[in-house]
Amino acid sequence: MTLPPTDMPPVATAAFQELDEDQKLAFVAAYSRRRRSMPLMMAFAILLPIQLFVLDKILLGILFLLTGGGLGVWYVVEWFLTPQRVRDYNTKVASETLVLVKSGHTPALDPGESEEH
Repeated sequence: MTLPPTDMPPVATAAFQELDEDQKLAFVAAYSRRRRSMPLMMAFAILLPIQLFVLDKILLGILFLLTGGGLGVWYVVEWFLTPQRVRDYNTKVASETLVLVKSGHTPALDPGESEEH
């Protein structure tokens, strides 16, 4: 019996339970590769503010860098915004992965790798 990841968003838990065993294994593998770690993203936000780029907020990240982190104010505010951004990102990843797995597609091992038929 495959258990859901411990950090999986609550909205995906019910859908995860409806998957068969092979789909659960595929979901866990794909979600584990694509999700973002909260401690790592917080470290990025505090030490090396690149978390916006890692969370696919590219334009926001560029604006952040161009303004010097909002002259330091935005930099501090990001410490408090990052946890919710990570939860939102992981929820999006879980939803996308569930859709792929339910439709019969096994997510590739790497983003550039394709399935062989």
